[in-house]
Amino acid sequence: MSGPRNVPHKKQLAVSRRVRVPGPDADWSALHGFAQTFDAAFFLSSSTATIVQTAYRPAFDAVERGEDLDGSLGIALLRAALWFQARSDTFSGATDFSGPEVERFYRAVCEELHSRTHGWVDDQS
Repeated sequence: MSGPRNVPHKKQLAVSRRVRVPGPDADWSALHGFAQTFDAAFFLSSSTATIVQTAYRPAFDAVERGEDLDGSLGIALLRAALWFQARSDTFSGATDFSGPEVERFYRAVCEELHSRTHGWVDDQS
């Protein structure tokens, strides 16, 4: 025998843990932390350009236009958009919302996710 077979990878084990979607009134730390419970590079695409084109830009632009995120983007794409924003914030060293548009974005996406999922999603980090 050469050892155990079908041993799940780390990413497969993390999927079974549920995390609470913060409400839209949560602070930056809670919203930013939640955004990191989804790894868009693993679950959607390793291409940042693809994530921006298919998830981040459509969600951010809709929020900026004051449109509802009422199903035009699925849950995975909304989480990917949040992940991208959190990743950008982390790389820039942000410790709070970098502007009112970023705050609106975090809050609108979390509010939509909270509404669609009744406040709970799988941790897919």
